[in-house]
Amino acid sequence: MPQTDDAQHYFTQQVARLLQGRDSAVVDAAQLTDFDWQQLCFEREDQLELKFSGAGGEKVFRFGYEDYFVAEPYVARSPAERCIGRQDKLVLKKKYPGYKDTVEFQLADGAATP
Repeated sequence: MPQTDDAQHYFTQQVARLLQGRDSAVVDAAQLTDFDWQQLCFEREDQLELKFSGAGGEKVFRFGYEDYFVAEPYVARSPAERCIGRQDKLVLKKKYPGYKDTVEFQLADGAATP
């Protein structure tokens, strides 16, 4: 797997590209990175933690909630405290439509939630 700083920068740029000119987009989870992974887990701590794991090890991205957000685990379609695979779909949604600020992650209909 590439260096986390480079991978996290790519992730940030890719989310911006996928949302370019739109307030929301449904995407394959695999589109978010340029490295191979098998499982992505979302954890709500002091910061949002995205844990990518697979044969090459584990990568953890940490973001402030002003950049990326997931609702509490009891909220419908929240990926918090859940894991998804590369083939699963996510909704990328601007928390405040029309602005560049916070992007919220939601599970698309039919996404796995082991």
